[in-house]
Amino acid sequence: MSTAHASGTIPTTVDNANLQELEDTVSRLASHKGVQSVMILNRAGDMLVSRQAGPEAAKFAKQLLETASAYLTSLSEDDEISFLQIRSKQHRELMIAPHEGYLLAVLKR
Repeated sequence: MSTAHASGTIPTTVDNANLQELEDTVSRLASHKGVQSVMILNRAGDMLVSRQAGPEAAKFAKQLLETASAYLTSLSEDDEISFLQIRSKQHRELMIAPHEGYLLAVLKR
């Protein structure tokens, strides 16, 4: 899954042009078969852009990433999560991709 924009990266500040870029990325991801929701959060866990996702989903995505990151850091202080994927018995997948200033989360069935 790619979150690349025309510039090649997710912007680090949100202005009107960047917000439109984020909206376009979310719309593109949401159009894929099986995608149920897409969120882009800032590192504080505030939802910047979403499709079919509520505030509870943002809170849980941030908490999952923080918990997994803390565990990984306890194993090796110089390691960090680049992608987190969780699959359920009902074949749902939650994918979280952290970036410098953002978290991209996708729920897919």
